[in-house]
Formats: sequence, C-alpha cells, structure tokens
Amino acid sequence: MNILLIRAKPTFMDMIVGIPIGLVYIAPIAERKGHHVDILDLALEDDPDPVLCSKLQERKWDLAGFSCMTAEFEGTEMVASKVKEFDPNIKIIFGGQHPTMVTNEVMAQPYCDFVCVGEGEETFAHFLDVFSGDGDMAQVFGLAYKDVNGEIRKNPPRPQIVDVDSIPFPAYHLLDLDRYVEAESARYTPKYSRAIQIFTSRGCPWHCYYCHDLFGKKFRPRSPEDVLAEMKMLYYDYNIREFMVEDDIFNFDMDRAKQICDMIVEEKLEIGMQFGNGVRLERLDEELIQKLAAAGTHHMCIAIESASPRIQKLSKKYLKLHMVKDVVRWSKKYKINTLGFFMIGFPTETVEEINMTIRFACETDLDGALFSIVIPYAGTELAKQVIEQDMFDPNYKPDLLHEVVRIQTSDFDFKTLKRLQRKAYLLFFLTRFRFLKLVPKLLNIRSSKKYIKAIERNFLPEFMTGEISRAN
Repeated sequence: MNILLIRAKPTFMDMIVGIPIGLVYIAPIAERKGHHVDILDLALEDDPDPVLCSKLQERKWDLAGFSCMTAEFEGTEMVASKVKEFDPNIKIIFGGQHPTMVTNEVMAQPYCDFVCVGEGEETFAHFLDVFSGDGDMAQVFGLAYKDVNGEIRKNPPRPQIVDVDSIPFPAYHLLDLDRYVEAESARYTPKYSRAIQIFTSRGCPWHCYYCHDLFGKKFRPRSPEDVLAEMKMLYYDYNIREFMVEDDIFNFDMDRAKQICDMIVEEKLEIGMQFGNGVRLERLDEELIQKLAAAGTHHMCIAIESASPRIQKLSKKYLKLHMVKDVVRWSKKYKINTLGFFMIGFPTETVEEINMTIRFACETDLDGALFSIVIPYAGTELAKQVIEQDMFDPNYKPDLLHEVVRIQTSDFDFKTLKRLQRKAYLLFFLTRFRFLKLVPKLLNIRSSKKYIKAIERNFLPEFMTGEISRAN
C-alpha cells in the first residue's frame, strides 16, 4: 500500500516545530511490512496548502495517518478534511493523545475512518495486516472503526508493550533533519545547533489529575544500551549533537539514569542534553545531577506547579517542595540551567494561593519559570471535575473535540488569570535581576523570535494597561 503520514501546521500560537515523533515511530512498522511510506510535515511550511495538494497528486494513496495532541487538533482536522475532499477513497486513521482521549468524538467526524487508541506500534501493525487483506477490524485490539452501517465500534484495549527495546528506532531517514535543526528550537535554546527530540522511556507512575494517560502509569524504560545505540546512530549518521529528552519521567529509575550518563561519557560523545518536558524533583540527588552535567546536560525543567500544599494534594502532585532549594543549588553547582513549571487557576484555588505560588517562584534561585494557566484537557480527572461542577466560562462551553474550556470560579475568571500570569512573569524576572539573563537570548538568532513573542504577550500589556495593579 501507499501510506502518507501527515502532521498539520499547528494553529495554536505557542506550538514550535520539532520532529513529528509519533509519526516517525509508526512509519518503520509499515515499512517492515513492505508498504511505501512518506511523512509530510506541514508544520515546516509557510504555505502548507499547495504542498499538501502537490503531495496528494504524487501517487494513489491508500491510507493517510495523523497523530496529534490537543493543541494540534484544530489544524489536523482541517488537513484531514482536505484529504477526504481530494479523494474520498483515501482512508484516514488518527492516533496520539487527543484522539485517544476523545475517541468517540473524533470517530463521529466524516473525515475519520479509524482511531488507534493508546500506544500505537502494535495496534498499527495489526491494523495494516487486516486493512491490506480486507479482514475483520473487530480483531484489532486498540482500534476504533466504523462498521458497514457507519456505526462506531470500539475494540477492547491492547496491552501495553512490555519490551520497549523491541520498538524500532524512529524512521529518521524519512525526514529532512536539516530543516528541523534550522527551525526555531522546540525547547530551550540548544547548546549545539543540530538538536532533536528523543524518548528513552514510556509511562509515569504518578497520578496528577491534570495529565493525560497515553502511555499508562507503569514506568517502562528502554535499556541504557538501547538508548545509547540510538544516540550513536544519530550522532554518527546524522551529525546530531544535542538531545531534547521528552520522557514523562526520565529519572524515575535513578540508577538507570546514572548509567546512561556514564555510558555517554565512556563513549566520549560530545553532546548537549536538555530535559524540557520536566524531571521529577524527588528522583534527583547530587550524584545524578553531577553525572547529567558530565554527560552534557545544560538545561532541565522541574515541574513544581503550585506552592500551596492544598493544591498539591488536590492535583495529586504530592511534590516535596522543600527539595526545590537543594536541587536548584546542585544544578547551579554543576552549571545546569533550571526552569520551573508552575500552574495557576486550579478549580477551588484562591487568588491568595496563586500569589503564594508566585512568591515561591520568585524566592527560588531558578533561572527561569513558565507560568501556565490550567487547561482541563479532555479525558483527565480535572476535566471531569470542571464539567460536572460547572466551573467554566459559559461563553466557552465544554467542547471535548476542540477543547476550548476555560475554568471559571467565584474566585477568578480568565481575565483575572491572565493578569496574574503577567504579574507572575514581571515579578519573577525583576527579582534577582533575572531579566539580565534574557539579553543573550534576545541577541541569539535562533531564540530571539520566541522570546520576543513571549515578551509581547506577557510584558507589554502590563505597561500599556496597568493591569498589574489590579491583580492582587
């Protein structure tokens, strides 16, 4: 068969281009079965429509596949509709976090024929065998589909992959990696220009109620040997010099994390590493941070979320906040830049609790901070609470498919949260003269655009409207 895997151009303003990791993981599954596979990444294109049209005209495509998160769905929906309009005979399969969380809603759309629910590799492999042989889709665990009468059917879930080392390396050969390393950085400004994302494990055993559950609650690590083999392949075959580790919790097994670092050092790989998806605070000690630095780590994010013990319990984060000071101190000792993730606007959270989080962030020695307004993503316990208790802006009614829910309570609305968010950024970067650290980033060609946009969104409104005085 001819299979076209597509990533749409994101419509969400903060989506920055990285490699389409979901697509490059399932592509080799199809290639091993003898199918022709292309990856079309429209996120790289200034004008994606003619590129899509040209690609669709290249050959007779049998199947188009899309993988997306919630923030990517709107753009994905538009492209899927255009594919169906171009040729209604092209079957379309969706996968990834958002279609997994709202399977029925995605399946109900006319442009969708199948949804791969959860982890994709084994389900996609079985689906291809059945699809190419006109078999019975009811056999494919982990698949949702429409029967001959157009009724939505959802098969039993597929067990998660136990041996994650058995998963083929991503199909990097289907990408023009030069275009990605030249694009605006997907994470923190890389130390080396040729940087891409990599996964070394799947799953997270914590139960934070705002998080999706695509890879489950069991930590499933790749072996250090398998991780190093992929790094060496990218290092020698593609000249990659920096790895953005995207794991949910890379450092859950601290001994494994240390072994990976030791092997990088032993192999004398001159690389940079960063952990932009966050590391778990309690699974860090000084020895691990020292080894991370020796292996090339120059930046890591720490997911703190809230300084309120009540919100920590409510959100099931259960972070040991007293460890922040030690972890940041160790990181500075070994010259690793640290950024704290914070969230404001939880249901029942008070403005005072939000200010508690802002004060906590300012008092730390973190180099940077990201203050996010809480979004109740579909399929999460948080979203269920918000919808069941009517804690949302009535002008933004719950829409599971497109996810436009804005939390609103008696303590705050969205405008209040935006003012508090701006206040948080302003106070954080004024405290300890952190704003001086932004100067090199503004002068860096690769990162300046991203930081200028952030300043425009979060700082200029303060000076132009005086809103900070009203966020108390």
